[in-house]
Amino acid sequence: MKRVSSRMSSFICCLLLACTLFLTGCGGQGTSGSAGGSGAGQEAKAAEAKAAGNSLTVKVLDVGQGDAILIQTGSQTILIDTGDDKYYEDGKKGKVNNQLFDELKKANVTAIDKLVLTHAHADHIGKAAQVIEKYGVKELAYNGIPSTNKYFVNALKAAKAQGTKQVKVKAGDVLDFGSGVTYEVFSPTAQQIKDDTAAIKAGEKPDINDQSVVGRLSFGSFAMLLTGDAESPVEKQMAASYGSKLQCQILKSGHHGSKSSSSKELLQAVKPEAVVISAGANNQYGHPHDVTLNKYKKQGIKQIYRTDQNGTVTIASDGKGYSVSCGK
Repeated sequence: MKRVSSRMSSFICCLLLACTLFLTGCGGQGTSGSAGGSGAGQEAKAAEAKAAGNSLTVKVLDVGQGDAILIQTGSQTILIDTGDDKYYEDGKKGKVNNQLFDELKKANVTAIDKLVLTHAHADHIGKAAQVIEKYGVKELAYNGIPSTNKYFVNALKAAKAQGTKQVKVKAGDVLDFGSGVTYEVFSPTAQQIKDDTAAIKAGEKPDINDQSVVGRLSFGSFAMLLTGDAESPVEKQMAASYGSKLQCQILKSGHHGSKSSSSKELLQAVKPEAVVISAGANNQYGHPHDVTLNKYKKQGIKQIYRTDQNGTVTIASDGKGYSVSCGK
């Protein structure tokens, strides 16, 4: 047998390293084995979606310290949260944050069919009123819990002025995103909405993060769980109530990768192949927290994407498999 030259050996090592990085970093691909539901039913949905020529694109937008997720189906454009109106990280504190509009322009978005506001915190709804006015949002969905947050109040005013349909959602509701794509709401429950509304009227301050609208985005046999800022108590409640119904290939990390979220119970129920974390570079909260990243490693999740490091993270699916690519 001929001896392999040192040059050839180095080439082989580099090739193996490149392959490893491809599989564990941006540019990864996956199948739909963990989407949940009956195998036959999911395969039928995938075949139907493919036959119709439909596709799904999900972009976890790089908007700094906040959340904004763009969903584009064959017939609708949907935005879940809008990021913050101001910067609070990376030496730009207090400056106006227009990254959302930059990202929407890159994605050629000129109109938005549906806007979902997960909860009344500025880093999720800071641009809501401007989005409604700029993109002619047809439908606004939120949890219906009252709030004095100025961005929330302004969003409702803008929706009323624009004639935008307002929909209050709760666990059990399913939104139609068109072309075979659905968004099933798992939280908050009707009882939680009732209790928190009563508490607010009584002058109390319930946990706003736990009011987050949590939904499972489904297309054929592909699924992604979108969590807002829901924390461990809500995660555990959902895991106990829904179990394997929560299974998804991709998890949008709760609360920007904070230690308050990504409980063991949720991760065991979702069984994600990949996690996407939306966080700002050098943010004041230290998101994502090391303890959370370690939870993902212990769960065996090798594909971890971060907007602070990878820029906008794009997931594309044909209803069966999926691919992931990054802005940087």
